Amino acid sequence: MNENRGPNPSKKVIQMLCVAAGGRCQFKGCNKKLFCDALEAKILNNSNIAHIIASSPEGPRGTEQSHQISAELDNIMLLCKDHHKLIDDFPETYTEAILKKMKFDQERLVSDLLDTMYYPKTEIVMLESKIKGCKEAHIDYGQAVKAVRKAGNNPMNMYGILLQINIQGNYKSPDYWKAAESGLEFNVMHNIEPLYKRYPDTILSVFPIAPIPLILKLGYILGDKRRINIYQKTRTPDTWEWLKEQATNSFETQKISCNSKSLKTALIISLTAEINIERVLRVYDAGIIYCIKAKRKGVDCISSEEDLKLFWQEYQKVCDLLKNIERCETIAVFPAVPVSAAFEMGRRYMPGIYPKMVIYDDDDGFVKTLTIGGESNVK
Repeated sequence: MNENRGPNPSKKVIQMLCVAAGGRCQFKGCNKKLFCDALEAKILNNSNIAHIIASSPEGPRGTEQSHQISAELDNIMLLCKDHHKLIDDFPETYTEAILKKMKFDQERLVSDLLDTMYYPKTEIVMLESKIKGCKEAHIDYGQAVKAVRKAGNNPMNMYGILLQINIQGNYKSPDYWKAAESGLEFNVMHNIEPLYKRYPDTILSVFPIAPIPLILKLGYILGDKRRINIYQKTRTPDTWEWLKEQATNSFETQKISCNSKSLKTALIISLTAEINIERVLRVYDAGIIYCIKAKRKGVDCISSEEDLKLFWQEYQKVCDLLKNIERCETIAVFPAVPVSAAFEMGRRYMPGIYPKMVIYDDDDGFVKTLTIGGESNVK
């Protein structure tokens, strides 16, 4: 036994080595798992802590520095028993330079592989505006953070971006919606566009509590050229997280010819609730009505991102029909939809291709609100 050895690495240094090596043998090409048995799947320590420069001047690759660097992290490798014996039996072949390169290359590879598990950062965008112009809206930032973490992202900062649209006046009046639209555009221009200029690849995670037309307009303004994730609130359980991973619903479209000579076309979207056609015809003289319906209606009609994808695929198919078959230039849209569907309706809209859409909202009767496509002002 050689008593002329330097100090042993501390427990902390050994732990740091095991982490850096990913629990694998660092000899080039080995990659053996050192803390479990491959056959029996038993947890065990089958590792050796090997010195690059021996802890004794008389040992393999030993030098006058042996005692000084014996316990340093840079001078030790994690090896299986076979390769520990190999490097010490043939120190002329496995020189200090070769072993240091093995250690460096293996630890860099482990780090690169782990970096692929890195949670990308996302900017949380919260849209708050009174429902029907009177019911206060508030988003819990902590719940938003929990939702993006569940989805595999980290928040960019501790605050997010808050888009608050506080409009006074008659919810049913054109002036109310002109002000709401202007407020939304101002908020996006001053809060989100500078972010994109500084960080063009920013991922947005949108959390809206606002009237459906305003959410639809936000989706339209942001568009589909960048990566954006949309979330929606559920009451039971109280969360912004998606409740399911797989598809839970399906969507279909019906075409209805009305007893009218009108050339106008309407689009009814009945997802959260059934919209009565007679109520639509009281405010809009449509000759043709397209109806997109959910097989299962209700507040949980879109419970997963797969549900949302199926919806906007159906929605885009109808938009193509309205433009290319019906030759519509303008249509009236009557949505009873969750916030995620409203946002995607705006975001997936194709300017210059789809008809201009005049959005109606229900407040004890349908009222004209915002326009998507064509001129931006309320008509």
